[in-house]
Order: sequence, then structure tokens, then C-alpha cells
Amino acid sequence: MYGDRSLVPGEAVRLLALGALMEKDCRYGDLATEIRFFTQRIVGPSLDLLGSSLELLRIEGLADAVEHAENDERALLRITESGRSLFEDLMSAQLRAPINDVGRLVLLLKLRFLTYLPKEAQEDQLDLLSDIVRTERARAAELVKEFGEHPIADWLAIDIEQADRRITWLESALKKLSVS
Repeated sequence: MYGDRSLVPGEAVRLLALGALMEKDCRYGDLATEIRFFTQRIVGPSLDLLGSSLELLRIEGLADAVEHAENDERALLRITESGRSLFEDLMSAQLRAPINDVGRLVLLLKLRFLTYLPKEAQEDQLDLLSDIVRTERARAAELVKEFGEHPIADWLAIDIEQADRRITWLESALKKLSVS
């Protein structure tokens, strides 16, 4: 992690791997495919997100092979208690504003795996995301004031509208969580 407790790219990949194993046991090869698919759709091809081998999950005791196979890619992996603990730690990481490609990946991973956290931690994450979106909205609004009628102000107005929609969605998600 960076000093501000935000995730480095390799930790984002680790969060994705552990989150996918929280969803279900997964074959090694399928997990690697899932990681490539998801990261490339969000960030595009990135050397920063190639990460270390998934074999480290087994070496570090974060996942176990519950069904061995002749070919390691066919081994069925299951998350361990240590893996669950690290998953929760990675999910609690901060996000940096402004959101860059890796930050967007982490944000979407937090949303994808949110339901695997205890209710209080889910609320904390939704609050964190709300704060980040509000910060980004405020930055865009300041620039709009600076540029007035310039085309950049029109473009930033679109960002502000999207931020407003995201804030509304996050507030709604928080309300639903508090009711349940």
C-alpha cells in the first residue's frame, strides 16, 4: 500500500483475485482469465496490472488447492481464513482523488465485492466512495467557475452531472443498507 493506505496496482489485482474466490471456488486458469478480462475492460492492457503469479496466493496461505489436477491451471482454489482477512483489509483501503485508471478499478472492485463485507464495513465503504465523488465534483465545479463559457466548462458540466448521479446512487445504496 501507498503511505495514504491506497492500493498499489499489484494489490488491486490481489483484491480482484481474493474477491473472485470470495464469490466461489475457482480453477487457477479461470481465475487468471477473470483477472485479465476484468482489468483489461476497466484499465486496458497494463504492465502495472500483470501482478505477481497467482501461485503466491497458495504459497502465502491465502488460497488452498481443494482439488488437485495434473495441470496446475486446472487446480481448484478456495480462499482461506488468511485470504478472507487480507480481502477485508484490501477492501478497507483508501481511494486517491482524483480517480485515475487504477483508482477506477479499485472503486469498481469495492462495489463488486461490497456484499462480502460486514454491514458496518459496507456502510464505511459507501461513505468513502461518496466522499471521493464529492471531492471530484467540487474540483470540477471550481474549474467550471474558472472557465465560464469556454468549451472546457461544458465538458466539465457533464462530469458534474455524472458525479451528482453517482452521489444519488450512493446515498440510495446507503439508505437500502440501513433499512435491511
